[in-house]
Amino acid sequence: MTQRKYNEELKTEVINTIVESGRSVAEVARDYDIPSNTVYPWVERYKRSQDISCLKKPEETPEQEIARLKKELHRAKMERDILKKATAYFAALEPQSTRG
Repeated sequence: MTQRKYNEELKTEVINTIVESGRSVAEVARDYDIPSNTVYPWVERYKRSQDISCLKKPEETPEQEIARLKKELHRAKMERDILKKATAYFAALEPQSTRG
């Protein structure tokens, strides 16, 4: 499999899109049809050159924060329910203690 070469102009455009939009590396890489594992080193190099440890996300509006938190809560409730069912299932499988 041959390795594709990307010019500096494209790399800069991809990094600027990530920085300005606040979207994830994977999302932007998918938009540009570039493997995300190719883009991650570009972002790391950019962060080192700017002497920053992480990229800032744009500020969330209260409505966006509420929507995000509702989504997280829904997922947490689903995970809790799955764990409850699994606990009940495995508890029912335990062998009954025998009287001697």
